[in-house]
Amino acid sequence: MKGGYFLLNGQFHKEQDAAFSLSELKGRAEGFSEIFRAEHNEILFSESIGHHLQNTAQSIGADLTELIGTRGRRLRTDVSRLLNKNKLYLSAKIEMQFFRCRDRYQLILSATEVERDYYPIQEPGLILSFYTHEQKEIRPTSSYASDGLFFWQGALRKALELQKPNLILLNKNGICCESIWGSFAVLNKDGVFFPSATSGGYRCAILEEVIQSAREAGFPTFERDDLKPDELLEAEELLLFDACNGIQKVLGLEERRYYSTKSHQIALRLSELARRDREEKG
Repeated sequence: MKGGYFLLNGQFHKEQDAAFSLSELKGRAEGFSEIFRAEHNEILFSESIGHHLQNTAQSIGADLTELIGTRGRRLRTDVSRLLNKNKLYLSAKIEMQFFRCRDRYQLILSATEVERDYYPIQEPGLILSFYTHEQKEIRPTSSYASDGLFFWQGALRKALELQKPNLILLNKNGICCESIWGSFAVLNKDGVFFPSATSGGYRCAILEEVIQSAREAGFPTFERDDLKPDELLEAEELLLFDACNGIQKVLGLEERRYYSTKSHQIALRLSELARRDREEKG
């Protein structure tokens, strides 16, 4: 049987184990969660993931080096151990929870099986809405999951209410800045546009790989801090991306419907890039 185990600071526990007391769990608010993808026992884009996790930890004044190693080397080893223990030898979603407990930082790694292949492309695409109930503050830490957790939780509840797979989130200036646990790009005749670091949006761990994929597909790329809702509704195409699912085509936003030709080309390049990354690690 697959599954049944998680790693706590590198040590295996069964999923039904009581690893923490109720009082110890209070510190979970002082941390963050991230999700990413593994193929054949290896984290995809592990260097980018490790760098992103270290920066996220630093945003709350913590250091992950002891738990994930320099450039994420220990994390790669622990993920491989976890996947072997759970008999998840092909494609898996890895969830990392990092929080303070027992006067030290703790790291939980868990894994679940996902659809095979290197960021498989979903058809026909997602239908989204805007999240307007709350707007995100713009801070130096806005780029990281450590800042957006509670904001995302509110957006997730709204997405469930609307029966949407995801939402486009706005910052306090009414500018589109991120999706839930990920980001987006707007595509038109001039190129591919991503929210910039100054938009207050989450900076996905594989952002640079997605930008590289767009350039390899032949499209100019830009980062902007002024992507308004109307511009998304007037775009030729819209795509979402995150470190677990890769690029996801968007079929519609509110009443707007999109093409997906360019999105498909970029998604194919990202899949190829991920496969090369895995093959280079042997």
